[in-house]
Amino acid sequence: MRLLNPSLTFTLSLAVLMLLAWGVGAAPGTRYVAPHADCAGAMPCYATLQAAIDAAAPGDEIRVAQGVYTAVTAFQYALGGWTQMITQAMFINKSLTVRGGYTVTDWTTAQPISYPAVIDPQGRGRGGVISAPDYTTRITVTLEGLVITNGYAQSSGGGLYVEGANAVISDCHVHHNYGGSLASGVYLSGYTLTLIRNRIENNTGNGHGVVGDMGFPTLSGNTITSNTNGLLLWNNRATLINNVIAANAEAGLTVIGGEAQAWHTTLADNGAVGVWAQNSGQGPAHLAMTNTILSGPGVGVQVIGHVEDPTTVQLATTLWHNLTDTQIVDAGGQVSRSRDFAGDPAFVGASDYRLTAASPARNRGLPAGVAFDILGVRRDPLPDLGAYEYDDPGSIRQVYLPLVRR
Repeated sequence: MRLLNPSLTFTLSLAVLMLLAWGVGAAPGTRYVAPHADCAGAMPCYATLQAAIDAAAPGDEIRVAQGVYTAVTAFQYALGGWTQMITQAMFINKSLTVRGGYTVTDWTTAQPISYPAVIDPQGRGRGGVISAPDYTTRITVTLEGLVITNGYAQSSGGGLYVEGANAVISDCHVHHNYGGSLASGVYLSGYTLTLIRNRIENNTGNGHGVVGDMGFPTLSGNTITSNTNGLLLWNNRATLINNVIAANAEAGLTVIGGEAQAWHTTLADNGAVGVWAQNSGQGPAHLAMTNTILSGPGVGVQVIGHVEDPTTVQLATTLWHNLTDTQIVDAGGQVSRSRDFAGDPAFVGASDYRLTAASPARNRGLPAGVAFDILGVRRDPLPDLGAYEYDDPGSIRQVYLPLVRR
């Protein structure tokens, strides 16, 4: 008989003891949050998000069950370059993943639409703050499937404030938050910033639904609607794919300094201007947009800058509709346009920016390497303009033939 190596035997025994200590259903590195700390046996279990965050080790995952979480914490912290008192429902200064949409009977499959995990500070502070502990520490935080509402900040980021961190925010609903300056919904100032399939709407105050301040933001599949302003990119290098920016009271997309590239954007019903680009004082803005819908009632594009270092907007394949002015170009601004179309985009209805069969946006786009639309519908070889592809059941892309192998 061949005996196990003694060191291997010790390692296996230690692993068994550790599994027994963790208990059934409590995978290492996973923590659970449920109202009244009732996690139906899953451990470790917490009643508040902040308690789970404080107890977590860097790299842990926190799973949040359906419920409304209203507890807030307040303390002095160096935020935005100076020490101030901040209040929020969750404060994260380490690498973590926070996922919502679970039930206490199912901690495996998240269903955030059916089982919302709502972060609601009830106007007593921000929904969340993510900030690295110092300028030398890099942290990466992932938020997924959370509802953030009724946040409040006298400055930026009433819903969510991110500073000095890498962040991935996906499938979240950020709504009815207030910010006194720059950002009412989500403020992002970090390194690699990714927003995927979020709904950011009805955030009020003096700012924007989303602000990207410096860094390298990527926004894909988001709807930014019915805010005071839509999206502001300030001195970024930004990438935008399949986004809807609509029904914001003032500006839709604002680019101040930096560079941004956008594919398949629907800009509609923004009150004052669809696209605003200008020099930041630190340098010009350069915006390139491909396969865009620009629909009224405000100005389509307004560009200002410095004559010696112009701000530029390049528009390739754009559908224009119902605009007070197609474009206003002041000194130091340049707009170049190719493959323009005009006409009513024939959306499905008010606040529903999907395309109908009669839309002149159909099959007018340039192939841009964007394989799917905002809903995951595969795009045609000649794609539609805007964030949505008309889902035509008779399209050749929808026909699949069985493969018979001899």
